[in-house]
Amino acid sequence: MNANNTSGARISRALAQHGFLYKGRTPDKWYLFDGVLHVDGVAYPVKLSVDPLCQRLPLIHLTPVPERLKPVSPHIIGGGFLCYAAAGSITLDVFDPDGQVLACVERAEHVLGQILRGEPTADLEEEFFAYWPVAGHCLLDFGANPARPLHAILLNSPDSTRPFVAVTDDPTATAEKLKTIGASIDDKHTVAVRRVITPAHPRPLQDQWPPRTVAELLRWQSALNTKTRRKLEQVIHAEARTRANSVLCVVESPKFKYAFIVVYDRQARDKQTRSSSLEVVYASKIIPLYCLRMDDAYIAQRNIPEQQTLAGKRIMLVGCGTIGGYLAECLVKAGAGTGGGELALVDYDVLLPQNIGRHRLGMNHVLHNKATALADELKRGAPGTSLRPLPADVLQVNLLNAEFIIDATGEEALGHLLVQRLTGQHFRPSLTVWIEGPGTAIRGLLRDSDSAACVRCLKTDDRTALYPVVEGEVPLRLAGHGCESLYVPFPATVSLHAACLGTEMMLDWVRGTPAPRLRTCVLDSQYKKGNDDTDPERRLSCPACRS
Repeated sequence: MNANNTSGARISRALAQHGFLYKGRTPDKWYLFDGVLHVDGVAYPVKLSVDPLCQRLPLIHLTPVPERLKPVSPHIIGGGFLCYAAAGSITLDVFDPDGQVLACVERAEHVLGQILRGEPTADLEEEFFAYWPVAGHCLLDFGANPARPLHAILLNSPDSTRPFVAVTDDPTATAEKLKTIGASIDDKHTVAVRRVITPAHPRPLQDQWPPRTVAELLRWQSALNTKTRRKLEQVIHAEARTRANSVLCVVESPKFKYAFIVVYDRQARDKQTRSSSLEVVYASKIIPLYCLRMDDAYIAQRNIPEQQTLAGKRIMLVGCGTIGGYLAECLVKAGAGTGGGELALVDYDVLLPQNIGRHRLGMNHVLHNKATALADELKRGAPGTSLRPLPADVLQVNLLNAEFIIDATGEEALGHLLVQRLTGQHFRPSLTVWIEGPGTAIRGLLRDSDSAACVRCLKTDDRTALYPVVEGEVPLRLAGHGCESLYVPFPATVSLHAACLGTEMMLDWVRGTPAPRLRTCVLDSQYKKGNDDTDPERRLSCPACRS
């Protein structure tokens, strides 16, 4: 490599200062270097492959793998390659190739040190699927209860050479999801499903990967956990004694689930004696499946790991207008209506053409009831969600059927009446979300106890604001004409802000961190917030929440 200022030359000079020697090119034209990683005073030989375009992370191959890390170890995959960074966790700077390669080498030394010392590397815990081969696809749609039997729904695959299957503990609900995504169900074939739970994190074998037969798979599982190996062996042998041609095994590890299909060679087995039939089972082919979870709990929790969602809660949303439409969608994405819970949508009004400019619903729902149309729309995107439309006046609805009430109507007088109905022996925690002025600000008030302030408590008896929204007066602006009637103009983005605020406050409530209960977000840069977010005091003379 010539000593000039090309990226390759710069990388070579930088690595040479760290003891790496340039050895030429790999078959795919990457730069190849020999060197060592230094960990706790010990040098570990490696081969380093560097992408000439610096678009992909360098590959680091331990030569050899340290004995104490064999046959399986976290973040060391088949052939001895070291996984030192999760996909997408590092953005390479193509204008600093030498600096980036050195940073990757330092990162690799750090990770190798953690592995050798037995320290956790939580940011790399889920790299296994990067090395689990994709020979078929499997959609997983079942909960955590191991007592519920699993069923397989075979799908017509676009690629007939690769299996495509859904595994579920509720075939009817899963069939609705599959219909929604346009999957075609294969009614002519079946496959048995067996579920095995393991305490072992899956890690690839370094000397033989991936497993191609039952024997190789069991050898791999022995290195991970002997009990799991025995469970799988029993399951595979038990199914082999039937006339089934295959069995689908789902393995649930602490972090995620993976699956494979065992394909029995029936012709070979039928020719074998009983004593040699096990040999045929061990030689049976393995088809690894790439798993994609689609269960409701995972979808809600994936983006907020280890935090509580709205699953299992009976929530009633009053008002399916410009705030309520977007808010309902956010609530569903946060788990509302799943896990045995329900999201009730209350609104007696119909969608008019002029509403569309800032509503979640579109022209296809014009002149339809908002609650019913919104439930239909959300159900299409989340068919597993329990949604109950109530196209009625909320004052005629039994609020006690819910455990939490959200008022997104923006109607102050109606909000006061709702508070009155939910006070005393009929108390239910509630959240009110509204827009101030022509999108000047948005506000949310959580009332999580009978002694907490309600929306009427935010003003004195003569209606003076105790917690001003902004410094000065909120502007009054109206638009409209003729039979359309007057309305307050603001764009859909304001409604989206209000929906986001409401969802965040709901999630804080379910997690037990409700404060501050009165929150304000000023959207118009001409104004400053008039009062800090706070827990307002309940007024004993309040006519709405006075018991």
